[in-house]
Amino acid sequence: MKHRATVLCLRTNRILLVARSNGRWALPGGRCKVGESVSAAAIRELVEETQLDDVALHYIFEFWGARTRHYVFAARVPEHIEPVPSHEISRCRWIRAKDIHSAWVSVSTRGIVQVLLGKSSPVGPARRSSPLRVFERR
Repeated sequence: MKHRATVLCLRTNRILLVARSNGRWALPGGRCKVGESVSAAAIRELVEETQLDDVALHYIFEFWGARTRHYVFAARVPEHIEPVPSHEISRCRWIRAKDIHSAWVSVSTRGIVQVLLGKSSPVGPARRSSPLRVFERR
């Protein structure tokens, strides 16, 4: 089973999706390198794909796909900071979380966002914290 650090970038009930050229939309993230922690992989992948390098990440839950175990982190991205596609990513786009059902996204991306919205629970171990907490204002 592959291990992947996945990042839910949130802004006013919108989530950030990224895509390769001619690829489906997905959440930023990628595989962990040998010896790399999942939190380090999440930070590295977010910076590589979006150039968002000054946002705090918070671990929220695990999601098990068919062949990949996602370690899902959340990041609140301020309005004045915009992602810039880079590395293998050619497009970035903000969408309303509730519109995920009509977006051309990977199966895991759709499942992870549905967990965030409270419409399902992750496969495998119980989530470690409430996914909706990342939307709360502090």
